[in-house]
Amino acid sequence: MTYHHDYAAFDRLVLCAPFMVEEMRKRATRVKDRAELTAPFDPSDPDLVHYRDNFEVDVRIGPTGEGGIRAIGRVSNTDMPTAVFVEFGTKNNPRHRTLGNALDAAK
Repeated sequence: MTYHHDYAAFDRLVLCAPFMVEEMRKRATRVKDRAELTAPFDPSDPDLVHYRDNFEVDVRIGPTGEGGIRAIGRVSNTDMPTAVFVEFGTKNNPRHRTLGNALDAAK
C-alpha cells in the first residue's frame, strides 16, 4: 500500500484545527509574557506610554507562504516608533531584540 498525502485534509484537520489554534495562542502568549518581562522600562518616560505595556497577541488561520494555510500566532508591539528603536537600536541606543529573544519561550 502506498501513502498519498491529502494536503487539503491535513490543512483542515491538523494545521487549522481548533487544537492547533489553541496551541499557537499558548505559544504566542508565552512569547508575549517573556517579552514583557525582559523589555526595557523607563519609569520617567514623559508620555507615560511604555514599550513593555504594548505587546499584543494575534492568533488566526493564515497562509503559509507555500500555498497552504495554518494556525498562526503573532506577537507584536504597538508602541511605534519606539518598538522599532528598541528592537533594532539607533546610533544612541543599543539594539535590545526583545521580541527576537523572547521567541525561545515558544518552544
